[in-house]
Amino acid sequence: MGGGYYDRDVGLTESAHGGEGGHHTRAAEEAMSQRGPATELMPRGRLLVCGNKDPIVVAMDVTRSRGNDSKLVYDKMPMLYGQILMQGYLEDPAISFAAIGDANGDRAPLQVCDFAAGTDLDRWLTKIWLEEGGGGTGQESYELAAWFYARRSQLAGGKGYFFFTGDEGFYPVVSAEHLGQHIIGEPAAGTPAGSAVARRFSGLEIAAGEEAKAIAAQTLFAELAAKYHVFFIYPRKDREERRSDIDAEIAARLRREGGKTGDVRVSLVWNNCNDLDLHVIAPSGEEIYYGHKKSVCGGELDVDMNVRGESEKPVENIYWPPAGAPPGRYRVVVQNYKYHEATHGKTEFRVEVVAGKKASHYEGTIAGTGRDSNQQVCEFDFTSQSAAAAEATYASYGDDLILAQWGAVLPPENILVVDESKAVVDAMLGAIALVSGRRDLDGYANDMKVRLQGEDRIAAIRQTLAALAERCRAR
Repeated sequence: MGGGYYDRDVGLTESAHGGEGGHHTRAAEEAMSQRGPATELMPRGRLLVCGNKDPIVVAMDVTRSRGNDSKLVYDKMPMLYGQILMQGYLEDPAISFAAIGDANGDRAPLQVCDFAAGTDLDRWLTKIWLEEGGGGTGQESYELAAWFYARRSQLAGGKGYFFFTGDEGFYPVVSAEHLGQHIIGEPAAGTPAGSAVARRFSGLEIAAGEEAKAIAAQTLFAELAAKYHVFFIYPRKDREERRSDIDAEIAARLRREGGKTGDVRVSLVWNNCNDLDLHVIAPSGEEIYYGHKKSVCGGELDVDMNVRGESEKPVENIYWPPAGAPPGRYRVVVQNYKYHEATHGKTEFRVEVVAGKKASHYEGTIAGTGRDSNQQVCEFDFTSQSAAAAEATYASYGDDLILAQWGAVLPPENILVVDESKAVVDAMLGAIALVSGRRDLDGYANDMKVRLQGEDRIAAIRQTLAALAERCRAR
């Protein structure tokens, strides 16, 4: 794994590139410049084993609103790792980096690095692809990362430290579909051989034919907390900065997919008595179909035909009312629920998608029944909002709402709010110093002073860590 201290000329005198709350260097810009996902970082079929005494996970939101934070972490990694050793906060640290996106649309919603130490950290950190996607819903797939590290990491030492960094909430459920797409199954060709070695650890062997099952995020965060001290670091933004990022995430998806403004309607037609079913997965991950006809986000299946094979010219329809469709990515699936025709052959179908002023038409054939027959018809992005709907979307990114959701799965003192991205690493170091018992808050503030942090930063970090320090003092 490597080890010891490491240093790097991060070019602190070079021109810096702007990012909310701080700057990253040109060196970081060049180092964090992957143009696509690296195979060895894909989590599918992988297990992580940490032989060091003190495992640390840094799981970073790399969507549009927080992509630059990863570059700041790159710049500060020698300081983070070096301070942990030099100050004796931990004896034998190793770090695994993770990159988090949105499983409802991003190509790489979870990227995972092996645990590493010393100069090996750079080798893994620079493999991360900053996809800068996101769904524009106020949620990203933090819960998918919680599933992976709770169930796919083996720690040889004691309890680890886990830091989520981001500014959004998580989805309430990890879907079976997302687990099947991204985690459960055989690893991709080119995945490091270490995965095979990890399979020999009896406590973490992956069972052949393991089934992907939906599970509540709250359950996963509880499992993760049994293995790691889990923190959420939240770089605060003002209202206008947050609105700008929300709009940018939505606009990026629309540009990529050619989406237009307008209401959303999806209709399915076919010409026999078989019971075909229309399924639409909304940007939130909620699935609208015969078993869940009305969604929290306003979608409704208002026409559901051929339950009993009553028509040879059936139609099914899912729609969002005017100004009621949430922005983001939608996915359309057709299923043959049941045959009513005597001949169990293929059924031809047509789907019409209306998104704003654009109408799209799709044709296909379907055979078999149930989930085995599922045909994904298309994916599309959409945004069109009234002033009231826009306010509702922005509200989903509100500080109070996001912090309340995290507060339901983490102790309040483990939610660390910072005023600028540059303070994220200071918060990580402080949390480690306090929880390990190597420093109290005054001692850590003095360490910050020794490394020439300004009085304003020290005062802000004191406030960020105050509740955690009090809990540690009372142990």
